[in-house]
Amino acid sequence: MKYKLEVKAVAIRQAAEVYDYYQRKVPGLGERFIAEITEAYATLERNPMFEVRRSPFRYLKLHKFPHRLIYEVQGDKVIVYQVRHLKRRSHRKFGP
Repeated sequence: MKYKLEVKAVAIRQAAEVYDYYQRKVPGLGERFIAEITEAYATLERNPMFEVRRSPFRYLKLHKFPHRLIYEVQGDKVIVYQVRHLKRRSHRKFGP
C-alpha cells in the first residue's frame, strides 16, 4: 500500500531553515540534507509505521543528520507536522 504524503507548511519552513543553515556552514551540505529529507518522505509513503512517542504522533529519525520528522498516520494519509533537531526541547503537543 502506498500512503499519501501531506507536509504541513511549518515543516517545509523548518526544513528550509535547516537547509539554509547547512548551506552557510558547508556548501553542498544543504543539498545533502534535502536529499535525506526526500528519502525519508519516500520511506513514509511506503511504510510509515515507525516509533510512536506520544500517540498518535510518530517519529522518523534521519540517518545522516541529527533531525527527525514528526508525523501522524490517518488511514492512507501521512501528515508531516515538524522537522526537529534531536537536541531541541520537546514540544508540548508532539512530545519528546
